[in-house]
Amino acid sequence: MKTTFLGNGLDSENKNNVRKQLAESFESKVYNKFNGFVAFATLSGVSSLKSNLGTAKSNYEHIRFYIGIDNNVTSEDALKFLLNHNIETYIYHDELNKRSIYHPKLFIFEGVDFSRIIIGSSNLTYQALNTNLEASIKFDFSSKTSSKGLNTLTEIKQYYSSLIDLSSPNINLLTEELLKELVKKKLLSNYNDEPKTDNDEDDDDKSGNNYEKKFTENDKIKFETIIERYIIYKQNERPSGIVSKHTQDIELFRWYQKMHSLYGQGENSLPYEYFERLLDIDFPFDGIGLKRKQLIKWHKDFQKVIDYKNKVDPDKKYTYVPQFKNKSNEYYEVGLWCAQQKQRRKGNKNYGIEWSKEEEDKMNSINFVWNVSTLGFRTTEDKWSDTYVELENYYSKKNNYKTVPSQKTYIGHWLSDQMSFKTKQDRENRTDLLSIEKEKMLGKLLYENGVEWEYKKQKHRESIEEGLKNWRELENWKNKLGNRKPTKEEKAYYKPIKGWIASIRNRSKTWKDKDLWKKEMLIKAGFPLPDNE
Repeated sequence: MKTTFLGNGLDSENKNNVRKQLAESFESKVYNKFNGFVAFATLSGVSSLKSNLGTAKSNYEHIRFYIGIDNNVTSEDALKFLLNHNIETYIYHDELNKRSIYHPKLFIFEGVDFSRIIIGSSNLTYQALNTNLEASIKFDFSSKTSSKGLNTLTEIKQYYSSLIDLSSPNINLLTEELLKELVKKKLLSNYNDEPKTDNDEDDDDKSGNNYEKKFTENDKIKFETIIERYIIYKQNERPSGIVSKHTQDIELFRWYQKMHSLYGQGENSLPYEYFERLLDIDFPFDGIGLKRKQLIKWHKDFQKVIDYKNKVDPDKKYTYVPQFKNKSNEYYEVGLWCAQQKQRRKGNKNYGIEWSKEEEDKMNSINFVWNVSTLGFRTTEDKWSDTYVELENYYSKKNNYKTVPSQKTYIGHWLSDQMSFKTKQDRENRTDLLSIEKEKMLGKLLYENGVEWEYKKQKHRESIEEGLKNWRELENWKNKLGNRKPTKEEKAYYKPIKGWIASIRNRSKTWKDKDLWKKEMLIKAGFPLPDNE
């Protein structure tokens, strides 16, 4: 990792200052993702990077600012500039904590091969980037091999995780409506720290919001048509989902604004089925904080439950997901989520927000089993998932590695049946005895614990492999022995190896067709079988 000091204020021509390094980074094709955290921003500060940000928008997958508005330093014009140029921006403001302010100056550029972190004292103001006496540090490192750089980046992201994943209640997406609210509350300044230049633009939206403030029958009729246009716009124009007021599709822009205005408006709010549809496509509602993130995540996790049911138990009329024990299980998180929903439904506040009627209806729509005892008698097939969990428990004990449960136990007998199903399916080219997903789940668990589907054959093979290893050791010893007589200790050590050799040679004479693989294995290793002497 390369570290460079970035000075500012003493030498205006110094190439190693923050403004020049930001400009260079935005222009570079090495990076494709940017996150910037600053306490303050003014128009002449952000507009000095206008052309560089324009280049970055063509090359970057992600450009995002997190800007503070404490102490009335951030200007209204600066936020208008970011809105007008479609720069995804989030405003951080903690109304409840007046004793501390949001004060970072951190710029993160990430790329497939290289990444860069700039951290110091410079905000996005003209003076901080040009005339103030400032100090910052730049870290350049490989995105693939630099452990120090990657550890530093991970620590930063973990610390600011609630901002980056937008779960902080103090984060709000910058929109026209939010800007008006901030101005009304007098939280922004209306001054600029430098005279207006040719780069500064007055790009206010004069269109107004002349639409009916409720979800009408006409909105219902047009909804699917417009949402399809919105999805295409989001894919091709703005992955953030923010519709620019400069778009040629004015109807789309007005629809986008109306969906925002109807969010959380009581009886005039969006009907739930339409709200849910917008959540599914990650529509960026105002108030993008914790509640919205929870709603989106809940719906995504619910879909994972449906996916599990369709893959693992497609023929059942109900949906049942056990709480798996093995964290490497593909469905571990699905089982854990279901267990957490059961606790929320019981009113356990340690597991999240209060259980809602909408959530209850969604879970009931898939016949989700809240209590397995309500199912009554269950066949072996019905209990497949629960028995699988018992097997996970068996393998959680280290001394059970490379073993299988005794067939005297239920899970041992069950596992033997599954292995037989797999062998028969492979032999007869069938898929009806063990579903593809169950085969995948069980096969992964066995593989992680050193067990193959044909366990008996595996034990025979490993025994022969160990015997061949000892036979080679014996042959090497005999070659080195020469005319010397073996010692008493040597005779005792090699006696059981000689015994295995004699035994395997004798047994090979009675092997049938199903044992031919053993003979082929020995012949390939050069072992002297009776038929080959």
